[in-house]
Amino acid sequence: MNIALLEDNPAILDYMSTALRMAGHNVYTHVEIPSLLAALFDQEKVCSLPPYDLVIVDLLLPGDMSGVEAIDRIRQSIPPETLPIVIVSACSQDELAQVKARFPDIPAVRKPFKMSKLLQTINQLKPA
Repeated sequence: MNIALLEDNPAILDYMSTALRMAGHNVYTHVEIPSLLAALFDQEKVCSLPPYDLVIVDLLLPGDMSGVEAIDRIRQSIPPETLPIVIVSACSQDELAQVKARFPDIPAVRKPFKMSKLLQTINQLKPA
């Protein structure tokens, strides 16, 4: 599976990308939202399918746009069945509940988590 990973913490980015690669996935890392959006939407001009099979988004990111706004931007153009999203975040349980209420189709994994939990979440998104 081709996975885009949006995470600004270098240690977490390295850990997650290494673990995902060891699980057999191709991982494309992004530390800023504009980088991910450019990869998604510049490619869209060339073909109708996104370059990734899944996007993993951290909610708490630096910059002018939040992870929630990035998800909104993606969902405006790419439906969930074409590009699933998984949220990973260290935000509070209450904040995560609000995000899950807004995006009920998007699974969320709260940091810190075991990599097996994230891999299980990813495997549940694969088409049968």
